[in-house]
Amino acid sequence: MMSFSRRRFLKTGAAGAAVAALSGCQSLGLGKRLPRVGVQLYSVRKRCEQDLAATLKAVKEMGYAGVEFAGYYGRTAKELKQMLDDNGLVACGTHTGFDTIKPENIQATIAFNREIGNKYLMVPGMGAKTKEDWLNAAKVFNAASAIAKTEGMYVGYHNHQHEFKDIFDDGKCKWETLFDNTVPDVCTQLDVGHVVSAGHDPVKWLKKYPGRSRTLHAKEVYPGPGILGQAPAGVTGVDWPAVFAATDADVTEWYIVETEADPMSLDNVRGCFEFLKANGRV
Repeated sequence: MMSFSRRRFLKTGAAGAAVAALSGCQSLGLGKRLPRVGVQLYSVRKRCEQDLAATLKAVKEMGYAGVEFAGYYGRTAKELKQMLDDNGLVACGTHTGFDTIKPENIQATIAFNREIGNKYLMVPGMGAKTKEDWLNAAKVFNAASAIAKTEGMYVGYHNHQHEFKDIFDDGKCKWETLFDNTVPDVCTQLDVGHVVSAGHDPVKWLKKYPGRSRTLHAKEVYPGPGILGQAPAGVTGVDWPAVFAATDADVTEWYIVETEADPMSLDNVRGCFEFLKANGRV
């Protein structure tokens, strides 16, 4: 239908309106496109361990456009790129250890990710505890970001709950301490499920650091059933319409689905994709 419609609309001159109506090509505002949808492979890590190629094929068939890595299952960058190409997927990120973005390792990290076609280097946690630790970490992120920028890449940080629960003596949480002291090119990869589970509003934090949320982890409150829009009974879940509106107003390029309920379940990541699709995000 899409290819037929495009030919027809080119003939009728109505291409602009049609593209906005097509779910896969929906635009927002003055030409802004919907974020693409990827999946964090940690969600199905047990399947990846058993058969990575089959898992990639399965998520592509669900409709996902990309995958974010959290480990490489013993494959080289060349092998991973071939597997992505074979399945019509792209790398929409990688969760990489804090040590890998330090000065002595950042070039090797960039080289690996350049080969797999990934430009988002996201640190999913680190051992920083004190305010001084977080300020020192900010310096590492700033230095890594400057180097990554020359390669068209971004460095960022992914939260769990403690970044919002732990408050320093100046009244700021860990997340605020990090991003108040990093340059705008350092990305906020906000895990909205963890933010809500910590008792905070993800929209508040998206608005506090505008232009920095290039990839966003789409996850329901934790722990839970593992499907977007399905919070545990009696628990208030993520306000998805508000999150969608905030990302539409920002620079978000990818929604990256993550579910931690069952690392063998394809049904959970399928359910998350269908939720996004039903809400007009695909």
